[in-house]
Formats: sequence, C-alpha cells, structure tokens
Amino acid sequence: MLASAGAQPPGRVPPNRGAQPNSGLFQVSTLDAFSSGIYGASMTLAELRQHGDFGLGTYEGIDGEMILVDGHFYQMRFDGTMSEASSDARTPFAVVTMFQPQVSLTVKGATMAQLSELIDSVLPSKNLFYAIRVRGAFPVMNTRAISKQFLPYPPLSTLLPTQSLFTYNNVTGTAVDIRCPAYVSGINQPGHHYHFVSDDRKGGGHALGFTTGEVTVEIETLRQHTMWLPADEPFLRATLPPQ
Repeated sequence: MLASAGAQPPGRVPPNRGAQPNSGLFQVSTLDAFSSGIYGASMTLAELRQHGDFGLGTYEGIDGEMILVDGHFYQMRFDGTMSEASSDARTPFAVVTMFQPQVSLTVKGATMAQLSELIDSVLPSKNLFYAIRVRGAFPVMNTRAISKQFLPYPPLSTLLPTQSLFTYNNVTGTAVDIRCPAYVSGINQPGHHYHFVSDDRKGGGHALGFTTGEVTVEIETLRQHTMWLPADEPFLRATLPPQ
C-alpha cells in the first residue's frame, strides 16, 4: 500500500479551528429510526440539495442507494440499474455536506479496511466528523442494494439476507465516505460508511469491500452536525433506541 501527501504538509488533516467553520454535516432522521423500519420520507431531494452537494443515504421505501456527488443524486437500485434521481424524490435517511476538502492524499493498492486505517492515521481526532471523497481506479468493488419496501415496513436487519450483491472489476469512479465518531452510535454509523458510483454512471451502491488502484483521497473536517427529524406518526411513536 502506497500513500503520499498532497497539497497540505504531510502528516495531518487540519482540525478546522477557524472562527467561521464550514457548512457542517446535515442529516435526515436517525440511524436507529431507519434501522427500525421507518422508511417513509417527507424531505425532497430539492430541499436536501440546499444543505449539501456531497453525501449518501437512501430513498423512500429503501428504493435504492443514494450517492450524492458534485450536486447530482444517483440512485442504485436492487435490479442493478443506476439513474439520476429527480428533484421531487424523497429520502428517509441521508447525510450531506457542501464539500470543501482541506487535504489530498494519493493511495495505491489498499483494501477498504486498509484505506480506512490510513485515513484514520492522518485525522486530527476520531471525535469529529469527516467527509471523504475517494476518486480513481478500483480493480475490485463490491456493493449492495436492497429492494424497495412497502408498508408495513420490516426492520432493516430482516432485509439484508435478500439484498442484491454486485461486483465490478477494473472500474473507475468515486467512493463517498462519511466518517462519524463512536459517540453518535444510534444517530449515525460510527466509523467509515462508503457508497460508490462509477464514472460511467452504470454501477454503484453501498460499498461492502473494495481494492484500490491509484486513487486520490480528499478529506474535509466537519465540526457541525445538524439533524432534521421527521414529524410523521411512525417516527413520533417509535421507541428509540429500539428495545
């Protein structure tokens, strides 16, 4: 595994201590709510786009994996088709930011676990949030997508055995990674969370594992975290965290 520093001095990602921090991370709903089967949605992509141009999530009823890159919402569905989602589509769970990377690294020949460890080694703290963009070649990329669900919605754990699995070989594209601190467990996924979209916009999904060729890793430190919570009956009446 080869890594070299980009524009910033080698060593660490800046901790973003400025008096005017960036836009931060904006989140729709909570992971506990989503995992419990609250897949209804009331925020449109047009509304969500006001809070970020980079991020990940899913669509109403888990109708595909969301990959937000350069302001475009891509939708990877259970049947293996990828398309750009319409602005009136809705989301039950998403995390986005206005991406402004502060440091760039070049990495070659890393697994997903190795890349995550390398990124962690240059972060100023594991107690902050990070938006990370990984662009380049992937000799192997394994992803998943879950079929669209209908009421009454089942818990997420019951759907994983029936998910569609996809393998892409020698593909180029962008992996979106949102890294959250451990103390937000139940609110969001602690650690790294990768979604992927290929450059030809024909493949992607929730990344389960990959191997990189040469990729550029861009990292932004996020020191603000905002949540937008649903007001529908399933969320208001849910027992959170689940018992």
